[in-house]
Amino acid sequence: MSKQFVVIDTTALISYFSTVFKQQPQISEDAIKLIQHAFRSNSDILLSIPSIVFVEIFDKWVLDDEFRAMFVSEILELISQCPNIEIKSIDEEVLQMFISLSDSIVNLENHDKIILASAMTLQWPLITSDSKIVKYVKKYKVIPAIIE
Repeated sequence: MSKQFVVIDTTALISYFSTVFKQQPQISEDAIKLIQHAFRSNSDILLSIPSIVFVEIFDKWVLDDEFRAMFVSEILELISQCPNIEIKSIDEEVLQMFISLSDSIVNLENHDKIILASAMTLQWPLITSDSKIVKYVKKYKVIPAIIE
C-alpha cells in the first residue's frame, strides 16, 4: 500500500470540523473524505497541519473559554492521538521558503505564506479553498497539486 501525503490549511481544517465551527464546508467532498481517511488508524494518508493553522484558529475563532474547551477536546486531542497526522512546526527550512514567497499581485497574507511554505518544504499537495493560495500555486507551480 503506497502512502499519500497531504498538507491542509485552515479552511480545510475548519471545513472538516464544520459542525464544531458551525460553518458550511468550503472544500470538496473528496477533500473531506481524504482528511477523514487520514483519521483511520490503518490509513495510507498522512496529513501535515502547519502549526500556524492553530494560531490562526485561536486568533479568529477561539473567542471564549467554552469554545476553547470544545476545540481542545473535539479537535486538538483527536489530532494529537492520530498517528497519521503531524503538526508541522515553523523550522528554518519553512522560514526560508516563507521569505522566498513574494508576489505583489497575489499578495499572500503571512499565515498563508507559512502554510504554503510548509507544503513547499515537504513537496506535498495542499488541501485549500483559499483563492490567493490557489492563484499563487497555479502561477508558480511550487507544489505538486492543490486539492480544493
